[in-house]
Amino acid sequence: MNDLVFNSQEDLYKRILPALKSKKKILACSGFKNVNENDVWDYMRFNKWNTSYGLELCEMVSDILNTDNALIIKYCHNKYMSSLKELEDDFELPKLKSE
Repeated sequence: MNDLVFNSQEDLYKRILPALKSKKKILACSGFKNVNENDVWDYMRFNKWNTSYGLELCEMVSDILNTDNALIIKYCHNKYMSSLKELEDDFELPKLKSE
């Protein structure tokens, strides 16, 4: 049997995009409409697959579809809050006139 070989993460992403879209729909049905395919992809890359080697495509699809929704939501929440914190750090209050 010929093994599938992906030349880039982009190729792999395109191949598993249907599973990512399915997970997005599952999350949307649970009330989390702001989570997108990239959020699911990033969660899987950074938290599930970061120490894995030799994963098969079917394992990756299974991981996407069977990952607890709460874990993905928590990841997205933390990602959003950290980007909000960065914006707050860059924001300066207007200077008041000294009397």
